[in-house]
Amino acid sequence: MEAQAINDEGFQACLSDPVKPTAAIKAKTVCEDPKMVHFTDFLSPDEAAHLLRLAEGRWMRSTVTRGSASALLRQAPICTPQPEGCAPSACEETKSPEEEVPEAPREVQSQTCTSSSCRLDYEESLVVERVIARAATVAGFPLEHVEKLVLVRYRPGETFKLHHDGAMRPKTVFAYLNDVPEGGETRFPHLGLQVRPSLGTAVMWPNVIGSGEEAEADRRMDHEALPPAEGYVKYGVNCFVNARPQRDCSHIKLVHIGAGA
Repeated sequence: MEAQAINDEGFQACLSDPVKPTAAIKAKTVCEDPKMVHFTDFLSPDEAAHLLRLAEGRWMRSTVTRGSASALLRQAPICTPQPEGCAPSACEETKSPEEEVPEAPREVQSQTCTSSSCRLDYEESLVVERVIARAATVAGFPLEHVEKLVLVRYRPGETFKLHHDGAMRPKTVFAYLNDVPEGGETRFPHLGLQVRPSLGTAVMWPNVIGSGEEAEADRRMDHEALPPAEGYVKYGVNCFVNARPQRDCSHIKLVHIGAGA
């Protein structure tokens, strides 16, 4: 079953959309606790190529949201040395109570994050809305809870050190936009799992234990992006699902399309 978002003016445009959507998405649970799901055919090759075209000329150095563990993860500060996190809006906690903590979390560049990123606007294209709708559907959240899509690019040797996506995000869906024959895996060291990048696939994981204001970060979900080997570049897209609504979607309706439609 495919889900696609259509605004009040976009129905006819959707019918003639030249970007071919994916076929039926196939899901496989790869970990029961915490529950992680791997998808094949989450994106079609045309959709992946379309997203990368939108990012042309817009790549910038990736940033991380820096702040205290209590603010970003709803946990007491961890005083033992912790790996820094890095990705657009991933969380980087301060290392000790003695360190100066910003009054509010802020986005900064981190030496442990060497990737580039591009944040796409809502309704930038029908494909963008289609992917957002798909992420909302598999995550089981309303459309308005999905943040803007964040594309990431890793050139040979570039990495994304161990990090957590934050307690404000109950789930993350990360989709791969190309094949990477060597390197570039997404590694979950606490679970003994790693996912190899393959065009059109995606992996979904929960970020929290509990729900609502009581939710706190599940540190079993700390993960890292391993660097692609020489000669390869990795492209992916973060579909972050936020605990709070991110926009007004009252003008958008979800249309479920059967396989092959």
